[in-house]
Amino acid sequence: MLELSWDGFIVHIQQGWNIGKPPYGYLAERFPHPVPTRRAQGDTKHRLVPDPVCGPVVTEIFNLRVIDSLSYRGIADHLNQDVDRYPPPRPSRAGTTAGHWTASAVRSILENPKYTGYQVWNRRARKTGNKVNPISEWIWSPHPTHEALVTLTQFDAAWPIIRPHSGIRKREEVPRKGRSVSREYTLRSYIRCALCGKRMYGKFSKSRTYYSCQPKKDHHADADWYATHPHAIWISERALLEAIHAFFEERIFGPNRAQLLATQLSEAEATPAPPGIDIGALREKEARLAQAKQRLMDQLTEGDDEGDPEFTAEFRRGIRRQFDQLERQRRAVRSKIDGAEVVVGAHQGGDTALLDAIPRLRSRMRDLPVAIQRGIYDAFRLHVRYDHRGRRAEIHVTIAATLADGLPEIMGSGTARSEPGGTQPFVACPRQDSNLRPSA
Repeated sequence: MLELSWDGFIVHIQQGWNIGKPPYGYLAERFPHPVPTRRAQGDTKHRLVPDPVCGPVVTEIFNLRVIDSLSYRGIADHLNQDVDRYPPPRPSRAGTTAGHWTASAVRSILENPKYTGYQVWNRRARKTGNKVNPISEWIWSPHPTHEALVTLTQFDAAWPIIRPHSGIRKREEVPRKGRSVSREYTLRSYIRCALCGKRMYGKFSKSRTYYSCQPKKDHHADADWYATHPHAIWISERALLEAIHAFFEERIFGPNRAQLLATQLSEAEATPAPPGIDIGALREKEARLAQAKQRLMDQLTEGDDEGDPEFTAEFRRGIRRQFDQLERQRRAVRSKIDGAEVVVGAHQGGDTALLDAIPRLRSRMRDLPVAIQRGIYDAFRLHVRYDHRGRRAEIHVTIAATLADGLPEIMGSGTARSEPGGTQPFVACPRQDSNLRPSA
């Protein structure tokens, strides 16, 4: 039931419907519910449309952050000078409004990716105190679903650094009977399999931590990559951490970081881009698959439930099988798009001056607590693609213009100010890899 509910939310987002109250700056454009029974009860669904009064306020907040580099408090003070022009958000409960702009209200707007025109869900872990999930666990709609108030570039430039996310489930002093002991997976949510694009998950075996990719035949047998995907791909956490630590110590916090990046950019510019990459055609294919899924959903919601119950159940199962197949194909195409964008991005260069503002690291990465390490990884939007065929790990980070201001808070006394980016990949070959089980 939980799996069906989760799938339902994902489909809901992919179709462009909003979940919950419209964020500040948007209004709800309501539509009759597609399910006849719920439509008869007066239920509706809604999409987001810009609020003619509050929408421009959101754009102004991002401009104040990106162009004028104002703090949350500074932006709030600016808006409070003319609350008629910049009306503050309305409270969800009567009698709880502050009647003016606050720093927390400004931050909540700057953190909300829905202003880019995409629907986004799973930003917070509802079962664990509403904590912020890593960006890698957010669920985005494949395409924009409503009018944007800011661009993706503006959002990336203004988006604040999330405080350290431990990535570790709380330990129980006495584990419950029948439950496994919680483990510390430092790289949870950052590692993806290059072959299928799926997130690799942590496993503990014989006193060692690994990350594994084991796709299920029942779910992925029709995928293009399944026939060539081993039953299980394993990589040790220690090998990955060694490569990631070396990357950050040399290319992000090291004294020769600017020179290393400049050399990498010049090599990328001198090397012609690989042929056969047509991102536009891949995106068109993804759009066609999304439209085919929508047609199936229309058939399901418009189906006649008054016929033979057995035939109706078989009809729904058939729709579900076709829907799953289309979704698997769409995800495979999306994985190709992501890979192609990485290759193209490597030839587009970046701003090496951004590195100058990054603090220097005083200690070794391996000596930092796990919570601080994960805070650094989240701040730099770390993601790693591991390819077992060549035992290669591609490490990607994003250096935003506002990154330097928040790093000292995350890292505490572990950094020193730099002496007087962009997104760049780094390929490392981990010293240890096995496509076999640890016991092999």
